Amino acid sequence: MAFIKRYLNEILLSLGLFIAYFVTRLYNIMSLPLFTDEAIYTRWSQIARYDANWRFISLTDGKQPSFVWVDMVMMRFVSDPLLAGRLVSVLAGILTLVGIYFLASEIFKNKKIGYLAALVYVIYPFSLVYDRMALYESLVSAATVWALYLEVLLVRR
Repeated sequence: MAFIKRYLNEILLSLGLFIAYFVTRLYNIMSLPLFTDEAIYTRWSQIARYDANWRFISLTDGKQPSFVWVDMVMMRFVSDPLLAGRLVSVLAGILTLVGIYFLASEIFKNKKIGYLAALVYVIYPFSLVYDRMALYESLVSAATVWALYLEVLLVRR
């Protein structure tokens, strides 16, 4: 109980950021029209899911298979293939949000700046659009933010 009292403000702020993130990303997620690349990536995921010989189908277009693989797993839980792909992007965006908080907190040695950076990410128009579409960009941004955070840790320690 002492832990909760000690960190109550941070817990509430983090919870508010997560709620704001999920509200902005999940509200009317299927109202966006189908984008051409979304259709391609979703179809690749469907093909790879049902035929193990095609698990690397995205390499035919020069794309890494990570998004397709995660989308294949998500399709096991969500029946709509487009929604499954968009949920992968939403989950990758939450990884980016947490990574941005840690990165900003580490660089500036100030948790308030970490929360501010995370808030900017939640309302940033580029992330608002791309975290709602079944595209590679959300997964790439998550990997990039975490790689940068680990690089900063490596240099500092």
